[in-house]
Amino acid sequence: MSVSNADAQTTPPFLDEAALQALTVLLDETHPQVVLAAFQGIDDSDAALFFVMCGQLKDESAGSTLALHTGKIFAMLPFNQQVSIAEKVAATEIVDAERAAQVWDELVVKIKETLQKTTFLGAGTTNLAQLLSQMDIADQNRLLEALGERQPEVANSVSEKLFTFEDLRNLEDEAIQTIVQVLDAPTLALALHNAPVAVHDRFFENMSASQAEAVEAESAQLTFERTQIADTARESVVSLVRSFAAKGLLQIG
Repeated sequence: MSVSNADAQTTPPFLDEAALQALTVLLDETHPQVVLAAFQGIDDSDAALFFVMCGQLKDESAGSTLALHTGKIFAMLPFNQQVSIAEKVAATEIVDAERAAQVWDELVVKIKETLQKTTFLGAGTTNLAQLLSQMDIADQNRLLEALGERQPEVANSVSEKLFTFEDLRNLEDEAIQTIVQVLDAPTLALALHNAPVAVHDRFFENMSASQAEAVEAESAQLTFERTQIADTARESVVSLVRSFAAKGLLQIG
């Protein structure tokens, strides 16, 4: 397909390979939240110009990666700011080359300055999980329950980091046997569907012959639709284990 002169895109002359690679490396090594913070102090018109320029670089060697970065940055911006920038992008077709170079350099400097002023402490849910890991599990559950009423997604994320389905492989035989006695065969079959081999084996090692036969029979009858909720079954097993641990019925750590 031919491209008309009106639609042709050219790479701004100041954006040589070195400049593109430098920004790509900077964005690779900078946390998205830091870059987002840098954009909070940028005029929407300048941000729009920057996004337009990055969008034109997709055919350059570093352009695809750069376009991916900037697309993610735009998606993270507040919605009202997205709308404002979108309007300006739609209206931006020509620009003074000197002005374009100035905007590019200012944004790069702004990102670097923001990075120097920022100390990234890691993912918040990971930090909270580490903090809660020092608490008694009953206290953990009580706090997570209260947190879940306000921020259920955060509570779920923290809970998953404290104890995962994969961690079941580290439980003592007695603990596994307690779980097996409580859960019915359909739930176990679903939870163990495509589960890590180590977890799968730990459960079957602690089942009686009749229990193992029942679970295998249920597994053979699993439909595709049922297997789509295997993660939900695994979450219920983890929740049960944490509940039992809080009551002192088994140890998980």
